[in-house]
Amino acid sequence: MSEPASPYAARVRGLNKSFGDGSSRLHVLKDVAMDVKLGDITMLIGPSGCGKTTLISILAGTLKPDSGTQELSVLEQDIQKLSTGQITKFRAQNIGFIFQSFNLIPTLSLAENVSVPLLIQGVGARKAEQKAREVLALVGLGDRSKSRPNQLSGGQQQRVAIARALVHEPRLIICDEPTAALDAKNGQVIMELFENVARSKDRAVLIVTHDNRIFAHANRIASMDDGRIVEVHDIDASHPLPENLKHGFHQ
Repeated sequence: MSEPASPYAARVRGLNKSFGDGSSRLHVLKDVAMDVKLGDITMLIGPSGCGKTTLISILAGTLKPDSGTQELSVLEQDIQKLSTGQITKFRAQNIGFIFQSFNLIPTLSLAENVSVPLLIQGVGARKAEQKAREVLALVGLGDRSKSRPNQLSGGQQQRVAIARALVHEPRLIICDEPTAALDAKNGQVIMELFENVARSKDRAVLIVTHDNRIFAHANRIASMDDGRIVEVHDIDASHPLPENLKHGFHQ
């Protein structure tokens, strides 16, 4: 009889990350313990510089943790044991990453930008661009598929970056401030998209954010400070959003 699949998209225990050496060594993550459940939107909040971006970069496989980390499991894969090439392949197949800086390729059209994750997986260019146009339509940019990034506003570029992260239907979506450049209406559209993604029991969304307008969409909110997870709130019908989070938090 096979073991049941894990309910977690990610589990970390005793996670540490430092930069520099000797007297200049900076301990950014300090024994972090955190769970990201499949089927959930998990939000990571806290003041600037507390380690949020470092943590999600490690979960996405773009940074390595310090040696001695007890557990670093992403979609049931111990990514500490993977080579650089294996991590790159794993990330391309399983993770969608939305960068705060967009990272769009200026010489490509929007459809071409969004199709990149599919091309990496070997999907044909025509099929990839068709899928890209469909996802651009979901984020309200279906009529701009031939435009270049420099023809868009910052908010529109953010929506293209979100479409690119969703196009290959990854099991884990990791977002760094995905609604910061969006007005309330477009932020709501994007959060509804994320909710549809997270409703699948086999997928999850992890969002780093300072945007208290979207806290109500979370299933779980983890607060960081000084390199540690200091508080976790599970949000459901019996545990509504705490009053202190409805109006944001001190940065």
